[in-house]
Amino acid sequence: MKNKPTDSLAEENKALREEILELKKKLYQETMRADFYDTMVDVAEEMFNIEIRKKAGTGQSKGCTKTK
Repeated sequence: MKNKPTDSLAEENKALREEILELKKKLYQETMRADFYDTMVDVAEEMFNIEIRKKAGTGQSKGCTKTK
């Protein structure tokens, strides 16, 4: 009878460890995706001599208006 709570805790611990590993893998993939995107934008800006990223502090373009 005493082993049931221990077994349950061990199973929960194992499940949580597996979830942590899965989340770490997803985080690594998203970090790699973000790094790839930044590199791709840098290369495109350099190759085509255009600004792709919006500079900080710039407002919306005048052609964009909000409608209700």
